[in-house]
Amino acid sequence: MKKLVLLLSAALALLSQSQAWAADPPRPRPNILFILADDQRFDTIAALGNPEITTPHLDGLVERGFHFENAYCMGAMMGAVCLPSRTMLITGRSLWRIPANSRAKVAPPGVPLLPTQLREAGYVTFHCGKANNSCTFGNAAFDINLETAGRTTQSAAEHAQAAIAFLDKHDAKQPFFMYLAPPVPHDPRTAPESFERMYDAGKLSLSKNFMPRHPFDNGELLVRDETLAPHPRTPEEMRKHLAEYYATISHLDHEIGRVFETLAKRGLSNNTVIIYSSDQGLAVGGRHGLMGKQNLYEHVKPPLVFAGPGIPHGKSEALVYLFDLFPTICDLAGATTPKVVEGKDLMPIIRGQQSKVRDTLFGAYRDCQRMIRDKRFKLLSYRAGGERNTQLFDLKNDPDEINNLAGDPKMADQRARLEKLLNQARAEYADPIDFDADAIAK
Repeated sequence: MKKLVLLLSAALALLSQSQAWAADPPRPRPNILFILADDQRFDTIAALGNPEITTPHLDGLVERGFHFENAYCMGAMMGAVCLPSRTMLITGRSLWRIPANSRAKVAPPGVPLLPTQLREAGYVTFHCGKANNSCTFGNAAFDINLETAGRTTQSAAEHAQAAIAFLDKHDAKQPFFMYLAPPVPHDPRTAPESFERMYDAGKLSLSKNFMPRHPFDNGELLVRDETLAPHPRTPEEMRKHLAEYYATISHLDHEIGRVFETLAKRGLSNNTVIIYSSDQGLAVGGRHGLMGKQNLYEHVKPPLVFAGPGIPHGKSEALVYLFDLFPTICDLAGATTPKVVEGKDLMPIIRGQQSKVRDTLFGAYRDCQRMIRDKRFKLLSYRAGGERNTQLFDLKNDPDEINNLAGDPKMADQRARLEKLLNQARAEYADPIDFDADAIAK
């Protein structure tokens, strides 16, 4: 923790010498605190309907703010979904239009970067988060960039302390954009003992879609995340993992609360918009027999919550991508959104000016899974293990995705409609995989 604070002190000293704030901005603009958790599922905040988890500070955001119920990472062409997710977010571009090498030190020409746009709009930009599986050139574009390695019981506390140190020294005359990305609740899921004691694994509920095994080969049943627990999944083992997951999230909530307290002490709360999300969710707990994020079920959705000045209390079922945050944050900051950005501004939804930004949402995972959904129905297509499989779910009546309607003759028209939309989306987003080719044999 001391190392992070020392690095921050040095960075702030350099920044004050090189970036004097010449004049007040032409109009009041909010500070923006963007907190991006690592692997946090959408339903792990008590105020969003989970009575078994303790998250008082995140509850406060939901209770006074606006949340999106259907936020998605578009997907990944690798098992480390967080890397393309974070790269899409910071560039505002879709899966196959982000740079091929997210770990490059410098962005290729013509690639927009969110911190660059905000700096040009007069913001001081600060990032503190993991170096591994994050967008290297995007992080490097911040005025202050503290990258961390590893993941320990104190990771959430160390990242919160770095944020607090920045806020304590920040000159309030200049608006800030803080991108705080603690590497939790990603495994290994460890929390201080006091938070672990909050949860009795034997009393936790498993989801309705708990299964000992996934019903067929989805192309990624033995990826790293899926080997964190034995097969077949047992209720006892899955509850143990849930207890660890919840304890880590409760610890993160506590540390975030310290950051919120610092905002209040410095008189910044009334002019700071807080955005809370995660790079994606995951299936921990045996949902569909799975543990990880290498799939396209609804449990890979993250939370997405906005709170602060100008943000009304409410919620939306609109279909949104995480890379929609690029133009949304630019809107909040009065910054320019480059034309090549593919994300959609979500502020008109938050302000009540419109109800949606798209009619369908597309998802992809490697060369073995594709997904399309609209407001009600969702189609998943698989090619793996020498087989083709299709799932069709009525999310209105079956939000846990248990009843596969793909073979129901009554749903033939819906299936054909969604298959057509899936093909159109693959073309729109330049999907390079010939998904109509024969299934991959093992």
